[in-house]
Amino acid sequence: MPGETITIQVGQCGNQVGLEYWNQLASEHGINPDGTAISYTDAIENEYEFQPINGNTLHPQQSHHLSNSQQQQSDRKDQPNLFFSLSDSNTYTPRAILVDLDFPVVKKCTNSLPMFNPRNIHYSNTPAGNIWQRGYRYGTRHESELLDLIDREVDKCDNLANFQLIHSVAGGTGSGVGSKLLELLSDRYGNKKVLSTFSVFPLNEKSSDVVVQPYNTVLTLRSLIEYSHATFVFDNDALSSIDNISYDYSKRGFESINKLIAYATASISNPMRFPRYMYTSFDSIIPALIPVPDLKFLTTSIVPMSQQKHSSLNEYDMILELSNDKYKSNRVPADVHYLSTLNYLIGDDLNRQEIQKGIAKAQQRTPFVPWMTRSVHVIECKQSPFIKRSGGTNSRNLGGIQVSNNTSISDVFTKLLDQYDRFFRRKAYVNKYVENNSAEEQSRIIDMFNEGREAVADVVQEYDACKRPSYLDNSGEEEDQSMY
Repeated sequence: MPGETITIQVGQCGNQVGLEYWNQLASEHGINPDGTAISYTDAIENEYEFQPINGNTLHPQQSHHLSNSQQQQSDRKDQPNLFFSLSDSNTYTPRAILVDLDFPVVKKCTNSLPMFNPRNIHYSNTPAGNIWQRGYRYGTRHESELLDLIDREVDKCDNLANFQLIHSVAGGTGSGVGSKLLELLSDRYGNKKVLSTFSVFPLNEKSSDVVVQPYNTVLTLRSLIEYSHATFVFDNDALSSIDNISYDYSKRGFESINKLIAYATASISNPMRFPRYMYTSFDSIIPALIPVPDLKFLTTSIVPMSQQKHSSLNEYDMILELSNDKYKSNRVPADVHYLSTLNYLIGDDLNRQEIQKGIAKAQQRTPFVPWMTRSVHVIECKQSPFIKRSGGTNSRNLGGIQVSNNTSISDVFTKLLDQYDRFFRRKAYVNKYVENNSAEEQSRIIDMFNEGREAVADVVQEYDACKRPSYLDNSGEEEDQSMY
């Protein structure tokens, strides 16, 4: 049985993406910005049925005799409770914790979605200044306050299954405070709960306002490598390219990118929120994507959402489109190899014959690592009736994403290390990370930087090594040797 998920959104980027994410979830479950539920009349006619309460089957004409709380329980087949809590006043509240050191961003979130619980917000008037170390130190000083927020939200859950962190790896708060939160969650919950992250990587192909972003990214990656169970990578370079941003949004830039990330993040939990027969929990999704714990950085593919484009796509076309590298959330080199692929097809009355054709073709085209079976998995997901309504009666609204584990991550991290090395070779800006000018402090920071780089380089080597047929044999030999 799927359990609840608590979302922690940290920093400017994390809260901006988080705002779009909760907008997406709310729209899929028919929830207004203030947490009240939209009338289910039209949705019930399309999809939902009244569910039995205490063994008595209800009919629509009987529903007005129910109390509000009974109405909420009986009207739905979906499970918004996995991501929202329902108050005694029958309003939904996101199971979310908002953390930022810059109040205006958090204020925009609460103004846009008053459903956020104001008690679940932590902010400060001392920004991290785009320095990982400052964010990490702040998280350390306010450790008890942050844990109190988390514990209070955990207490509201009946069967907590997953923490998910939404953040950027390049700034100061999302990277530094985010790293500290990962450390705290791992220490308190260990392997009892799934700890996944949706990590936004910076623009590297264009100029950036954050000159030290290679340092911040390497230091954050060390925490992701050590503490997370799965990290979904969203690279701004890939998402901002013309092929990946050709969507029906009136604006371009980071707002559109945030919507893409939010759509993908929400879609990953679709089979939990709109239950199907398989992949109804993170405990079943994550192992299907990550065969080896060290290889846990995941790529998402998002097909353009234009109604005109989608109206002509069937299930076969969608599976092949999802395999197109131009729709990936990070740059994909020509020699990429796959460890796993999981395709989400979101729609009504899916054609399984077309799905099987698409799977067969994708298996032929997808270059898997030699020690993995050539398996292309598909999850048949339900379309929200609220989304379907908004699309018009003539629109089929077939949507989809693909999550894959592939060796393109090696290329992303290699480029990052090249940038890092150019700075660190001259110790450029390292003085921004020290608390004082003592030799001991400078030595500590240098060691911290070296350990971070080594951790990222190990992941690059691991992804490169997994392309070899003998990868599993070699891993076993190394583990045997390390025991003696």
